[in-house]
This record gives sequence, C-alpha cells and structure tokens, in this order.
Amino acid sequence: MLALSVGPIGCGGEGAPEIMQYHLTISSTGRGSVTTPGEGTGSFTYGEGEVVDLVAEAAEGYQFAGWTGDVGTIADVSDATPSITMSDDYSITANFGSEPWDYTIELSFHCPIWWRSALGEYVYKPWIAEVEALTGSQGGRFNVTETYGDIPFVTTTSLLAISSGVVDMGQLFPETFHLGGIGYLPWFFPDMESAAYATYYLWTEGNQKWDRGELSGVKILITSPTWPVQWWGNVEVKTPADLDGVKVRCEGAEADTILALGATPVDLGTSDLAGALQTHVVDGCFFHYGGIGGWSGVGANTEYTTELNMFSRVFSLAMNKAVYDSLPAEARAALDSVCGAAKSVELAAANYAGMAADRADTETGPMWTQPAHPEWGRPIYVPTTDELDAWKDATANVAGNWIAYMDTLGFDGQGIYDRAQELIAQYEAS
Repeated sequence: MLALSVGPIGCGGEGAPEIMQYHLTISSTGRGSVTTPGEGTGSFTYGEGEVVDLVAEAAEGYQFAGWTGDVGTIADVSDATPSITMSDDYSITANFGSEPWDYTIELSFHCPIWWRSALGEYVYKPWIAEVEALTGSQGGRFNVTETYGDIPFVTTTSLLAISSGVVDMGQLFPETFHLGGIGYLPWFFPDMESAAYATYYLWTEGNQKWDRGELSGVKILITSPTWPVQWWGNVEVKTPADLDGVKVRCEGAEADTILALGATPVDLGTSDLAGALQTHVVDGCFFHYGGIGGWSGVGANTEYTTELNMFSRVFSLAMNKAVYDSLPAEARAALDSVCGAAKSVELAAANYAGMAADRADTETGPMWTQPAHPEWGRPIYVPTTDELDAWKDATANVAGNWIAYMDTLGFDGQGIYDRAQELIAQYEAS
C-alpha cells in the first residue's frame, strides 16, 4: 500500500507571509500504481494552493475503479489522472479492480497421444469440460479447441511447443523436462494420488527451485500420473533373470531400469511399438493397462503380461505462461479453481478407477483377447512377495544413478529426491 500524508507546516522568513505546507498520503488497493509526475510514489510535502497531478495505472488484467478518501478536491473520482489543489492534509486511495470478463477466451489444447488413451479419456477431456463450464461475473467463458496426435508437435518437443506459444495448453511428457524423470524411479511413488500431489509441488515450487528455469515459460496446471507399468511381451517374464538379454522398448529415463534388469533398451515411440513387436524388433515393453488396448496395438501383439507396478510415468498439463498472465484476473482465478495439487489428486483417483476397469477388461473383455484365443481374456501373472522383492533388489541402484546423473546436469539430485520423499509423506499424513 502506498501512502502520502499531509500535515500543516509554517514557513517563511521574518516579516514574510507564512506559506502553509501539507503532506499527502496516497494508498492503493488491488493491482496498480499511483505516481505524481516527476516524483514517483512516496510521501510528499506541498505548499498551500499547489496543484498536484496524479496518475493511476492499472496492472495488466485490472482497471482503475476510482478514488476514495479525502476526495473533496477531485472533480471526478473516476478520473485516473485528476488534479488536487492542496489546502489541507489529504489521504486518498486509488482502487483497482479486475477487468470485466465478458467475452469468450479462445484457447488451443494439444496432446500428442490419442484421446482414447487413459489420460485423454479419464483426465484431459473431463478437465477441459470443467474449464469450459467456468463463467465470469460478466458472462465470460472459455472455449477450448482440442487436437490429439503428433501434429503440431511430438512428445519430445512438447515443452518447446507450449513455452513458445505453438499451442496455449498441452501435455508435458516425462522425457521433455529432466524433473519428469523422477517418475521412472522403480517403486518410488506408493500410489497415483501421492504421485500427483508430490509432483505438482515439485514442478511448481517457487523461482524454479529445482529445475534451473526449464519450466519458466509454462504454468503447470495439473499433474497426471498413470497406473504403474506392467510387462507386456512375447517372452514370459516372472523374475528379473527372465529379462536377461531381452530387447525391451524404452522411453527416456526408463532405460536405466531396463539396463539394471539385464535387458537391452530400444528407444521406440508408442506409434512404432505394435509393428516392432510384430517384427520382433523388440520382445516386449513396460506399459500400463489404460494405454495398452486396441488404440496402441500392443495387446494384440503380445502373449504374456506380468503385473509389476514398477514405475509411474507422471505427465503434466501446462499452459503458456504469457498467455496465462494475459488473462483477465477473474479468468485466471476461475482457471486456478480447477488446477493445483488437490485437482491433480482428484483426477489421479478418477484415472485410477478408469484404469482399474481397463485391467478388468484385460482379463475378461473382448478388446484384450489374444488372437489365437478370441474367447479368452488375457491371463495376468502376479509375482509373489519373494519375487517382487527380487525385482526391487535388482533395481535398487537406479535411484542413486538418477541422483548422480541429475548432479552432472547441474541439478540438485539429492535435494530433488529428498523433497519428493517429503511431499509423499506429507500427502500420506494428510
């Protein structure tokens, strides 16, 4: 709050008429500034009868809403550039309010995966419906144009596409920014909800605390984890030793875990995966139930499924920061109401429920049947406790390798790891 106060002060030499001096206090509410030409803001003293010109300037997304206080000498309290004739002490407030949101804000949204994926069906489309249901006090609303697929950008350029304004909103992939790789640490997140909570705060903690500015051009709206991955392949895998020498499709930081298991990582996009399985370019992959159905073609080209629940890819829905900042304040507040950690957790729970249904379809539903036995569902092998411990032992060094790798990139690997653990514990205690 700014303040200019006026109190009478006599001045003048012996025998000279005394000129009274006054202090002026100017305050402001909302987002804006007040200046007196040539002097800026602060506390000023003026002589009696002196004319003071004021200028009220609203911040972006706000408008000047009028002067209040000792406004008897202001001809028009709605004038942002009035003059005051000093004849007493004055305390005046410049008020700023949100611009009226009375128009439709057009936003583009792009996700490089198909809308029938788990995230598209259970997270992004429901979230967009919530955004389009928002209204402002003056009738403002959002209209979101959705596109899905590799055009206008692919997964590896998702951060660049959003931060540069190719699209207003879109999906950030774990491979796109280094912090996203934490979701590839085996058995790191105990469930999807804690992953949503922890990563939202990790990605958004102030002043790019963890990411060296990678995310400075975007505003993270929600984070969206997937059900932890299973083994899908043409090689039966029950123990880590079963993967020795096996060619496994990988994405990004997933490769370190695949190497730790003795397998050979092969970098392939999802769109190439079905053909690679058919032609034995790869023997299998780690994927989740919600993405493995008919749209990916993976389920029809693999024979074995093992439920490992090893790591959760955590994606983010982000917005171009400049576009967000340019929205009317009321529109920003409305959008914020369907964003954040709590909304991420809510959508993660919905995603979990949807993928639990996908898992049931994997066992019984016609979409998931093996070509040789169209009447069957897919058998899922669930490791015993001892077998699961063997998988965890085989991948025990992956977290340390990740921390060391982050350090080589100039990040605080251990700090990120420890903070994520704190956030997981914080969510579990809430």
